[in-house]
Amino acid sequence: MHNANIVSIYLPPDYSAQEIAEQLQLTMHKGIEATHFAQINEFRWLFFCQFDALTFVNWNRLQIIDALEKLGIEHATDFEAQMLHQDYRLIVDDTLQQSFSVDNETIRLKSFTPSNLMVVALVLAQSVGLEHFEIEVERYYGIGRRMLELSGRFSWIHRKQFSDYAKQISLLRHDMVLDLMLLDKPDVLWDNQELEQLYNKLSESLELKSRFDIISYKLDTLKEDIAMMMDLHHHKHSAFLEWIIIILILFEVVMAIGEHFQLL
Repeated sequence: MHNANIVSIYLPPDYSAQEIAEQLQLTMHKGIEATHFAQINEFRWLFFCQFDALTFVNWNRLQIIDALEKLGIEHATDFEAQMLHQDYRLIVDDTLQQSFSVDNETIRLKSFTPSNLMVVALVLAQSVGLEHFEIEVERYYGIGRRMLELSGRFSWIHRKQFSDYAKQISLLRHDMVLDLMLLDKPDVLWDNQELEQLYNKLSESLELKSRFDIISYKLDTLKEDIAMMMDLHHHKHSAFLEWIIIILILFEVVMAIGEHFQLL
């Protein structure tokens, strides 16, 4: 039996597998989907996913801090408080009757294989990435509420803000779906029942689907609110134009009547 830990940390954007390999002086290999990995020794691994999640398998705290500092991460020494992260206890137990078992705190694997570790690292990275989008959606909720409160004073400036805001919401959804790959399982799982079961169990334990559905619902609500306010503005704008037309018609009528009496 071997005890280890696994920690997935959300990095600032725009890191690449090549940059991480160069800064940490490691050789990164292509893994499943958008995952790259490096094997330091039999039980120590590093995984990087394209959605800016770096996952450490069997690294102690000082080793993690050292790696983050080499990557130029601010607050590396206090990453537990300053950076989004999730961790699990990882146990390799060859006496397991099944290939794995999962609870809220521990992942038990029958063997320490690259495929098993990649699946675990991917799901944990997806969970950390999802937490990032959960925070972003809450931030947009706050912005949207303030904009709705100002909607009574709708002007062309506010109209542009609403339009830009709706665009940002759409981009946020696009990034979440494209980056986290939650709608489709990795192709390798279709050919390996044990890996698929491990992926499904971890996803269920971390509530990836329900969290994704909640975020999607909130984004839909935000878009509906924005659409309603834009429709209200268009209605007000149309009504304003109608009144201008009516006033112009009345003005023409008054002018015509005035000219008529002048001719008399």
